[in-house]
This record gives sequence, structure tokens and C-alpha cells, in this order.
Amino acid sequence: MLAVVCRAFGPPETLVIEERPRPVPLAGEVLVEVHAAGVNFTDVLVIEGQSQLRRSLPLVPGVEGAGIVLAVGPGVTRVRPGQRVLGCKSQGTFAEEVIFQEEELAALPAEMDMCSAAAFYIATNTVRYALEERARLSRGEILLVLGAGGGAGLAGVEIGKALGARVVAAASSDEKLALARSRGADACVRYAPGPLDLAAQKALAAELLAQAARPSGTESTLGKISSVHPAGYHVVLDGVGGTYTEPALRALGWEGHYLSIGFAAGVPKISLGPALFKNADVCGIQPSSDEHRLPGRIPAALARMFEWYREGKVRPLVTHVLPLAQAARALEMIKSRSATGRIVLATSRLN
Repeated sequence: MLAVVCRAFGPPETLVIEERPRPVPLAGEVLVEVHAAGVNFTDVLVIEGQSQLRRSLPLVPGVEGAGIVLAVGPGVTRVRPGQRVLGCKSQGTFAEEVIFQEEELAALPAEMDMCSAAAFYIATNTVRYALEERARLSRGEILLVLGAGGGAGLAGVEIGKALGARVVAAASSDEKLALARSRGADACVRYAPGPLDLAAQKALAAELLAQAARPSGTESTLGKISSVHPAGYHVVLDGVGGTYTEPALRALGWEGHYLSIGFAAGVPKISLGPALFKNADVCGIQPSSDEHRLPGRIPAALARMFEWYREGKVRPLVTHVLPLAQAARALEMIKSRSATGRIVLATSRLN
């Protein structure tokens, strides 16, 4: 079977395609014939040696995929051969056949195709966890989504609407904003490709605030703090970082929640002044940590996300389906931030 292999940390073009023997599932393991694999920003960090998780070489990148169960090891009871599944693991899904732990898999709803399944779990659950469990986004609140044209950003727009929020989408191009509108965004803000200088950051903060008016009378608790604008977002979902984070923080409202789910434009260096004077929360989002510490949450979260999918509220927008051999191209698109929606790698097994 074919696999994408990283033999030395470096840019996407250093990846190679290799023929490897079929793996055999041991106790508690499941062998899955992968039909499609989702491509994520974390895959770029892994192959370039920038992941905070230690990796040994050689490695097969890829953290999510979908396919059909080929075989199960002793003790496996939740899935069976022939079943359609999606899976999430720390690495290895950029291959035609992959070993998963039984608990890393979920049976697919009949309505979900393989490409949608391959791009579903990571982005959807990261955003769901951020908005529902950390920020507790409520009906009628105002949500700002930075990077709204990417996979996680579009999931942010959809889940924000599913939770009843007013959603403002921010992105770097009209094409990306059009995608956000198609997913339900109530308003849009276009920002420059960046990096932004101080004047551009101030201008962006003002533009963002113009879309975040609060009903009159809701800021009565602010007293005489002159630096707190009588407007602002209840929640900011930021997958961009870089020089965009500071304007987003300044656009937060009183007791707002800033959620960092990534930093495609670089790790931000920010002042905590805006958070302090607004009594705001600054949260880093890493749902996989909770999944390992509190595994009982996963089935309930999946059931909710699958229900959103059946209702048409959350549907991954797969804009590119590339063959497995073009993994380097897919990762370069993610790295350069030229991608819109989700990119999926298709194996020879995809019908």
C-alpha cells in the first residue's frame, strides 16, 4: 500500500511517496482502508518539525481520515469489517491503509460521504469545543471569526449560527468572504493580507468594532473606564494569529472571550491591556488534551455534530480533492494560506 512519508523535517516538497507492507492490527486495533484524508495546518507543523509534540522520523503525516474497516484485532467490539468509519489520530492518515485504536474511530452516518467525513472531525470539534464548552456562546451574542474562508473558519461561521449568534466573518479576500456569506455570515470584514503595521491594526480594530454594536444600556457596568468602547464582540474565534490578534482583542466587548485555535499567520505577540480593562478571557484551545483526559465527552460531542450534519447546519466545504501523490501541493496551499474551504487527499480506494 502507498503512503506519504516524511524522512527529514522540512518544507512540503521534501515528502516522498513509498510502497509499504500492509499493517496487521493487534489487540484493540483496527485496520482501515482509507478512502480520503483531511489536510490540516497541524500537518504543516509536523513535517517542518514545529509541532510541540515530539515526533520521530520517518513518519507518515495526517491526523484524520475516512474509509472502510478491513480487519480488527482481538478485543475490538465497537466496529466491524466492512463498516464505514472516520478516524482521528496523532499521525499516519496519509496512506492507503492505516491502523487506528478502536476508540479513535466513529461509525459514519449513512448521509455522510467519504470526503466530507475526512474533513469533518478536527475542524468541527475544535470549533464546537471552543464556542460551546469554553466560551459558552449563547443565542443573540455576537461572534467574530478570523480566517473565515478556511476550513475551521467556515466551521466557526456555521456553528456560530447553529448556536444562535450573530456572526461577523473576517478574511483576506472577497472570495473567502463570499464563502463565509454562503455559510450564513451576517456581516463581513475584509482585512489586508498582512503583516499589518500599527496604523493598519488600529484601522482594522475600528472596522471590526463598527460591526459589533451592542444594544443600548448593556454597558452600564463599565463605570468610567474610558478605554472600553460601548460595543464589541462577546466571542472572538481566531485561527489566524500574527498581527491580526491585537485588533481582534481590542474589538472584544466587556467580559468577552478571545479563543485562539491556531496561528496560520504566526504566533501573536500581544498586550494584555485590552483584556484586562474589559475583564475579558484569553483562551488557548486544544481539545485533544480533553479528549485524552475526559474520553467520555467524545461520543456525546460526535452525536451533536452528526445531528448538525444531518440537519444541514454544519457541512465541511471541500473545495479541493487531490490524489495522495499530491500531498505536498495540498500542504503548500495550507501553508501559503491560499486555500479556501477544506482540502482532502483521495486514495486509489475512493470511488
